[in-house]
Amino acid sequence: MQRANIGKNISANIFSNIWLTLLLLFLTPLYILFLGVESYGLIGFYLSWIAILGILDAGISATAVREISWLTARHEEKGKIPTLLRSLEVVYWGIILILGVGLLIGAWLIGQEWFQTKDLSPELVRNVMMLMVVSLVAQVPSGLYIGGLMALQRQVECSALLAFFGTVRGLGSVLVLWLIRPDIQTFFLWQIVVSILHTTVMRWSLWRRVSIDGYPAKFSLEMLKSTKGFMGAAVLIAVLGIIMAQADKMILTRFITLEAFGFYMLAWTVASGFSRVATPLIQAFSPRFTELVSKGDEEALAKQFCIASQAMSVLIIPPAALIFFLSEPVMFAWLSSQVAAEGSAQILAVLMLGIVLSSCSFPAVSILYSRKQLRPVVGVHLACLVVIMPLLVVTVFYFGVLGAAYIWGFYGLVQYVAFQVYGLRGLPNTEVFSSIVNNFAIPCLVSFAVAGMAGYWLAGVSGKITFVLLFAIVLLAGWLATLLACRDLFTTLLENLKWKVKTSL
Repeated sequence: MQRANIGKNISANIFSNIWLTLLLLFLTPLYILFLGVESYGLIGFYLSWIAILGILDAGISATAVREISWLTARHEEKGKIPTLLRSLEVVYWGIILILGVGLLIGAWLIGQEWFQTKDLSPELVRNVMMLMVVSLVAQVPSGLYIGGLMALQRQVECSALLAFFGTVRGLGSVLVLWLIRPDIQTFFLWQIVVSILHTTVMRWSLWRRVSIDGYPAKFSLEMLKSTKGFMGAAVLIAVLGIIMAQADKMILTRFITLEAFGFYMLAWTVASGFSRVATPLIQAFSPRFTELVSKGDEEALAKQFCIASQAMSVLIIPPAALIFFLSEPVMFAWLSSQVAAEGSAQILAVLMLGIVLSSCSFPAVSILYSRKQLRPVVGVHLACLVVIMPLLVVTVFYFGVLGAAYIWGFYGLVQYVAFQVYGLRGLPNTEVFSSIVNNFAIPCLVSFAVAGMAGYWLAGVSGKITFVLLFAIVLLAGWLATLLACRDLFTTLLENLKWKVKTSL
């Protein structure tokens, strides 16, 4: 039963996020068509702020995932879940509303002076930034309810809701721009409407799952005190991580034009899509990690870590390798603009390396969260902040957007190596070097070998449809070759297939 649940959760999470990522890639050229590159730069700025406010979400939602998973594994303590959720909910909404008021005041005072604009008036930029704040306040708290559903291993239901509202948000934006008014303010008004509906439905979906007769949901300081150590460390980690992850965008907006920033965000849109695919994969494994830690089953935990790491490599590395070698034709096939493709291709190729390394560190980080060993995570982020932030300022000043991309690649490398060292401590029959070789290096070599040969072959292909079809064929070949190179994952998939056939007979 556990085997079937994990498989369904992984499939649902990955399908949902692949769908949303493809939808975003499809809609981005339409956003640029209706709004222009400058306005798309504002959308990219909004996406950065979603990640920045994710500091709060990462801390409290990570606490919800870990604690609800822990309580769910201990049947005699399930009655504490409603009180835990209500306590976290009160704190979450209180903080986000206070932050929202502060951001509204900031947008009113300095919003029209923040960007170097060419076609957009300063007053319009200020009004748009205020709309951004309202949308953020409505959208960000949904992360708590998403985390709760994930902790209950209701990923299928959660993924379906995310796919639905993501589709309504994206396609609806294009429709209102087309049918009502092609204006950036109209875009954000639609975001506000969908965000309110999204958070409301997510909250209802979670509460109907955790409400238990005889166990009223009430605010409890004692319950919060029992989680304050983990929550505080998680919030600190999120603060440091978001500073590093978003510093490039904040610094670039002060040194380059909004149009150039729009090109950077085009590359970032493609590269960050891999993180959106990687995140649901580890969300499916994370509750299982916590359950095994709760039971003290270290052998099973080591095996699950190996499977999760190889699954991440198989999922992420083959398409990233192809894009690395074919960044310009990929961007041209996507945007149908040679100027945009040339302006963003080299940035994309470098960003892909950092995204791959960062995403492949997720399983090791998840092990540390499941064990409540967050001090190493804090240490790694602090070290990165001290060393990498000055480098980022210097490289952006001298090399612009490409300098920021190189720093992101270096940051991903530091994350991957450090978290392998810390996350694998104590896992039986698991050594850092052999784990890196088997779970990352070998899949990486196979993927880049396939992609390198395909890149040489596809670079001269003319015709967008032909290129896309051949790209898809080569990608499937890369996935298959990488899967065959990951022996543990391949063996596990064969065993699961045999088990499904046996149980269906």
